[in-house]
Amino acid sequence: MQVAYKRYRVMLVLVAILGLVLVDHLQSPTFAFNMGNGNVETTLNQRDSTACAPCGAPCPSSRD
Repeated sequence: MQVAYKRYRVMLVLVAILGLVLVDHLQSPTFAFNMGNGNVETTLNQRDSTACAPCGAPCPSSRD
């Protein structure tokens, strides 16, 4: 009986598909936005150094 597929060819195709998906993911605008490189203000670069919480929330004593 002859083998229909060679193992190394199947692995090569799977690695090539994985590489294409990875390149597409890294080049997407959504990935750039989530990493803070989308030319948009995000919570990662809006942190206030005077805030009590690491997320930038104001201190309870300074709220009106």
